[in-house]
Formats: sequence, structure tokens, C-alpha cells
Amino acid sequence: MRTPVLSVWLLTVMAWGLAACGEDSLEVLQEEASDCPELPAMRLGAAPPAAVVLNAYYLQEDAARALRRGQSEAPTVEETFAKASALGAWAVRTNGYNDAADKRGDTALQVAPLQYDELSLRGLDLVLTRAAAYGVKLVLPLGNYWDAYGGARRYVEWAGLPAPVEGDPRFFTERAVIEHYKAHIARLLSRVNTFDGLRYGEHPAVLAWELLNEPRGKGLDAEGAAMRAWVDEVAAVVKQYAPGHLVGTGEEGFDTSPEGYDTRFWRGAASHSFYEGGSSFRRNTASPLVDFASVHFYPEAYGVEREATARAGAHWFSEHAALARNVGKPLFIGEFALRNREGFSLDERRALYRGWLRCAWRTGAGASAPWMFANDGRPDEWDGFTFYFRDGTVPADPRNRYADLVLEAAALAGQR
Repeated sequence: MRTPVLSVWLLTVMAWGLAACGEDSLEVLQEEASDCPELPAMRLGAAPPAAVVLNAYYLQEDAARALRRGQSEAPTVEETFAKASALGAWAVRTNGYNDAADKRGDTALQVAPLQYDELSLRGLDLVLTRAAAYGVKLVLPLGNYWDAYGGARRYVEWAGLPAPVEGDPRFFTERAVIEHYKAHIARLLSRVNTFDGLRYGEHPAVLAWELLNEPRGKGLDAEGAAMRAWVDEVAAVVKQYAPGHLVGTGEEGFDTSPEGYDTRFWRGAASHSFYEGGSSFRRNTASPLVDFASVHFYPEAYGVEREATARAGAHWFSEHAALARNVGKPLFIGEFALRNREGFSLDERRALYRGWLRCAWRTGAGASAPWMFANDGRPDEWDGFTFYFRDGTVPADPRNRYADLVLEAAALAGQR
């Protein structure tokens, strides 16, 4: 149907108005997400203040499979490090563990208690060597709370304890389990890389080791004493075998009391409390054996209300940064993300990510790491939070989602 000229004019004016409203709305989101106090910068080791880190958990797996196929290099490892370097990322955070029963003979590192698959270990060797070649540092978690790649449950199974579950609290309290985990860490950090002859605990590619990915205190004491004891004991082993590397807990930032947090804001912002677990961010960060504070932020999973999401990220980052600063330590925002296929639009997510990256810079955080950077061959469906820097594109190409924001934040890093 033909539209009268006047109607066309009205529709055009309305479209301009809607676009302006949309731009205003995005600007508000970005401002709320970046509404953080400006504090002196703190550094994560030699990294520039507010350095950008990319999460790419899959590198050891891809390297091991390439070696198992008889290849001398792993194309996806090369691609990931090359693109991380091109975007100005200081480091890549990737798995330093793989205990999965279903990956035995494929990519699992530890296939039975203190028994290892040499070819899979060579996959991790290759990751360290190639990171050094590209001038990219590594942040390596040593294990997982969740079942993926083995997790806490796997160690409890190996100890022969009954009815193991995901995130089993006995991982942190049973002496046999703790001793096994410590012995494994000692073995791993003592390994001599088959490609470059460097011991893991002295490898220049490593920026930091994390004690566990996302340890939670479910089933432990309300004060967080058991988790803190575990942190001290395991961190001491890392310090012994990797004295020149930084050590972090890998936690998400939950706590056992609201002290030091804006409780009035959080009561209205989220559907559940962040202060009821058996692990205390404040207590763990204060350990003399921990070099930096660790948080993650997944507002949709944490029950944060949609309208509070922007400010919730700003609060989460700045409050934890202030608590870490109180004990003289930088904050590492080890993961943060919003789902790609539900909730916020891409433009809204971009506004939030840009704001949160700016918040990390303003509040003096040591580094921040959006989840999850994918190589071109990794389908979106493998992870609900992927972003890319696809071959043949510029970072700002919408198909990449956030690559230009990483480049922008990396350029800003150190300008304080």
C-alpha cells in the first residue's frame, strides 16, 4: 500500500525520536555501569593498571588434540593468542586443569590420582610456550569447583567418599582430598615444559595461578573459617613451587556478612543474599599467601533485577576493589558477562560492558576479564556468552560483539 507523503514524514520524525530515545537509554546504562569512585590505580603484578584479560578456557584441550593428531602446532591456540595480542589484551585466562573422566585418552591431564597423560600435559606445555612467543601472559586456575573438566566432585570420588556431588564441600575439609590436591599442584608446578625446558613454577608466561575456579562455601561453616584454612594451606604449596608468580583464590566475591557492602542497595537489587555462604571474600583476600582479590559477576545468574543490573556491576566492582584495597591488594575481575540470546539487546550489553570496563579503570582495579573469547571455529552454541574477533573483520564489526570494547579498554589501561 502506498503511504501518503505526510505519513512518511511523520514516520521519519517518529523514527528519529525513537532512535534518540534509544541512544539516551544506552547512554544512561553506560553512565550507571561506570558510576564508580575514582581511586588510585593498583597493579596486578607487572600488568598496567586496569589491564584487560581474555577468558579462553579451551586452549589446553585444543592443543592436546592437535598434538594427538600429529600436528606440531595448534591452529586455534595460535589464532587465540594472535587475536588477544592484536586487541591489546595483557593476558589470557585459561584452564590449567583437566581431570574429566570422559576426557581420559583425549585431553585429560590427570587420569587417576597423581597419574597423568603425557600427551595431554604436552598440550599445556604448548600453551605456555606459545603464550610466551606472543608476549601474552597467562592466568591459570588449578582446578574447578564445578563438574566441568572433573571438578571438586572428581577428587571426592577418587578419595572413595560416599555420594559425591557437584561442588562437594568435602573437597575443602577431608584430609585425604586436600593432600591429593596439594600433591597434584606440586607435581604440576614442578613439571619441566617439553618444548622450552622451563619449569612451570618458573615459567615467564605465567602471570598468576588461581587456587580453584569459583570456589563456593556451600556446606561449610557460616563464618568462612574452613575455606580460609583451605586457602592458606593450598596457597602455601603454590608459593613454595612457584615463588615468582602471583596467587589468587579464583572466587566470585560472595561473603559471610554484609560488612563493607552497600546492603541497602543489594536488598533492592537482587532476589537473594550474597552473604549467606561459607566463604568470605574479605577473609580470603586478607590471607598473607594471596596476592590479589578475585571476583566474578554474572548478574542474571545471581538474581539481579534487570533495572538494577548496570549499577549492580558498578557496586560489585567498586565495593570489592575497596575491600581489597583495605588490605593492600589489587582486584582481578576474573569473569563478567551477560547472556547473548536472552535479556538485554546487543546494544544494551555493549553499553553495560563499556561502562563496567570504565568502572574497573576508575576504581583502580588491577585487571578485568570479560567471558568468553572464542576462536572462529567455536560455535556460539558452545557458550552463552561468546564474543569474537573474526578473521577478515574490524573489531567494531557487530558480529564480534565486544572486540572493539576490549581494544578500547586496553588502550585506556595504564593511562592513570
